[in-house]
Amino acid sequence: MDMKKIMIANWQSIEYVNIEIEKLLILIGESNRGKTSILKALATFFGQYEIKKADFKDKTKPIEIRIKCYKSNKGFLTLKLLKIDGGELEYYIVDHGIETKVDLDIIRKEYISIRGAVINSKDNGVYEGLLRIREIFLDTMDSQIIKDLNSKIEYLKENNLSQSLQRKILFSFLKNILYSLDEYEIKIKSKLSDLFLIFEEPELHLNPQESREMYSLLVKLSKIGVQIILETHSSYFVGLKQYKSICLIKKIRGEVKVFQYTGKLLNGDEIKNFNMNYWINPDRGEMFFAKKVILVEGQTDKIALSYLAKKLGVYNYSYSIIECGSKSIIPQFIKVLNGYKIPYVAVYDKDNHRWRNETELDSSNMKNKKIRGIINRFIGDYIEFENDIEEEICQEERERKNYKNKPYYTLQKISEKDFEMPKKLENKIRRIYK
Repeated sequence: MDMKKIMIANWQSIEYVNIEIEKLLILIGESNRGKTSILKALATFFGQYEIKKADFKDKTKPIEIRIKCYKSNKGFLTLKLLKIDGGELEYYIVDHGIETKVDLDIIRKEYISIRGAVINSKDNGVYEGLLRIREIFLDTMDSQIIKDLNSKIEYLKENNLSQSLQRKILFSFLKNILYSLDEYEIKIKSKLSDLFLIFEEPELHLNPQESREMYSLLVKLSKIGVQIILETHSSYFVGLKQYKSICLIKKIRGEVKVFQYTGKLLNGDEIKNFNMNYWINPDRGEMFFAKKVILVEGQTDKIALSYLAKKLGVYNYSYSIIECGSKSIIPQFIKVLNGYKIPYVAVYDKDNHRWRNETELDSSNMKNKKIRGIINRFIGDYIEFENDIEEEICQEERERKNYKNKPYYTLQKISEKDFEMPKKLENKIRRIYK
């Protein structure tokens, strides 16, 4: 069974949200914005969380959780959980508009318990999650995979291990599943399609290298059938190639809002250029965690803007400066930011140097116009430097031959004791960080 959509109403801090679910769903956003509430709503369906009075946002209204899903032998249908304050849990199946009340045992047996595992950050979160994963593979007990899982479960049961060691054991097991698929493909792959994994902060206790590998493992597991929902605060678990998986949670005027983009963001060569550029520097995923994104062309701009903003006392650590690689790639980043409604400012050089020929000037002006034209003025803005930031810093026109070692040259100039920031440049820095 594949989950396609979840609707949550009157639950904890959530009045109403509707989320499209991919095979891999990545919940991100600032703390205390509703990510954990969404995971708990799903965990409730899995019978791993008991609804309390405090979970009602409005005690005069029922809690309602709907999961639209697809099951190969049943087609599309909706599972519904309803809970009135002081009443019992009620479950319904909605099939082609017909709503039928069913027993909890039927829901759990046919749709939920056989496939759900929640890995959270509490003391026994990994142990309990592995127990539920084992339920999914009960009829393959003779396989090496299950023997390995049983030994890990017993080890966790007999030893009081730290969260760090528990996470590493889980990490090892997931790798074992994935790397053993060739040998056990027929038995295990069919079982993996029945596994639903809820993962709270998979980055906990993992170093950067392990985080990258863990994300890669989760992506691969999702591609072979495992449905995964995770909550993360790490840019290592946000890959723009999987942008449809990203679900950004915000609070706007006290209400939890969901931002997704399930359409097509890029076309043609944009996809190849953007993926290559992003692959070279995957840390650009941090832009999804920023209050505001500052898009720049390259290293020189990133270094200079950071340094000058700190010098002026306007630097903001909740803003992210994203080096796009070139002016040509800036519009592709803008499309992503527009899609997820993340505030931004594009900072670029007009490149109208006096030494450029007519063809070069026309090309520069077309790129500038493209950036300006794609900006959503409700969330975005742009700042233009006449030629490049070095010329405004040094108040000099540079020749083509003087454009070597730009980051070093610029940093050397702005770090000189007698450096006095031109007023025009200061105003632009303040506008960028407003």
